[in-house]
Amino acid sequence: MTMTPCNSSNMKLHSTVLALLAAFLTLTFAAPASAIVSANSFYTTSLAIPDNDLNGVADTRSLSTPITAIGGIRVTLDIAGNFNNGDLYAYIKHDSDLSVLLNRPGRTAANDDGYFDSGFTKVLFDDVAVNGDIHSYQAVLNPMGAALTGTWQPDARLVDPANSLNTSPRTAFLSAFNGANPNGNWTVFLADAAPGGESTLLGWGLEITAVPEPSALAGSAVVALGVIAMGLFRRRVSVARKTI
Repeated sequence: MTMTPCNSSNMKLHSTVLALLAAFLTLTFAAPASAIVSANSFYTTSLAIPDNDLNGVADTRSLSTPITAIGGIRVTLDIAGNFNNGDLYAYIKHDSDLSVLLNRPGRTAANDDGYFDSGFTKVLFDDVAVNGDIHSYQAVLNPMGAALTGTWQPDARLVDPANSLNTSPRTAFLSAFNGANPNGNWTVFLADAAPGGESTLLGWGLEITAVPEPSALAGSAVVALGVIAMGLFRRRVSVARKTI
């Protein structure tokens, strides 16, 4: 005797499996905010940047966090200037990785001196900042001689400051640190590449976000998905036997 399988029951099992699969994918690829670890540090300094001296100055700090792999990083610079932003060159370094934050802002083939503004008030550097490249910041915001503020993309021009132009290639972004262990020494270096005006590093900061850990709920979803799938398989075997 042939028995007709219960299509309604099978459809419910299919729906349950699909729902669990969707949950698994969501939890795996979109970890909840509680699973994302971050570390913020700001270091106050008072370092004079020698005028027209590429030897510059450096400030090194040791970082200790529970983070083992960098998922994203942002850097803050607080610099008091004297109408000489276009003279400045700055980078941040950790182990063998380096990102260029400033490289003669405003300098072009037609403007050898760059911008004549006075410093950077806690400017935040972010690779995806909507304001765009800090090298050409006056195209977006003109401080009219005052200090620049806001969030900007790093200059990223890994070239000699004597040759840095708006057309120079941008290769040294903050993403250079992604995946690295953030613990250990970080160094900020600054130099003044042209005569006239003096600047002082007042402070700098790091905002580091870890690579998100897989959610524990994702593991639970996998187990539940396996249980339901096994139940569906057994039901099909049972129905198949009854039809023989």
